[in-house]
Amino acid sequence: MRTGFLNTLVLAILLSLVWPVCVAAQKLTSLTTTANGQGTLTSNSDKYDVTGVLVILREDGTAAITLFSGLQLYLQGQWSVGEDLRDGIDLKITGGVVAGNAVGTGKLFLRKDKSIRSLNFEAKATSGTLIKVDFEAGEKSKSPN
Repeated sequence: MRTGFLNTLVLAILLSLVWPVCVAAQKLTSLTTTANGQGTLTSNSDKYDVTGVLVILREDGTAAITLFSGLQLYLQGQWSVGEDLRDGIDLKITGGVVAGNAVGTGKLFLRKDKSIRSLNFEAKATSGTLIKVDFEAGEKSKSPN
């Protein structure tokens, strides 16, 4: 009976030491990452293949996203992450997409190694054009930092 109590006490002490490290490891302050993969960009009734993305999340909460298709599209915005990185990173699109500044929201999901798993968002340009992006990264995405 005494051994069971000691084992429980030791386990509780170990968990109290390890738990803060696990939680802190999920905190994200900035990120620059690229990914090749497959996706689509839909603009009104036009569809384009998206073959890669570059995502830059800065410490000040600003975001820059470049989509690689037959051309490059640039978006800017803000990002935030909740308590658990597995729930994704919230994106708020505030500009970009050629000259027709866009406004919208989306989500960026990362793998455990903080490389891109997927990127999805919808935005509306000031011209009224609705832009939707669904992108899934392939196996070889990179995260330089």
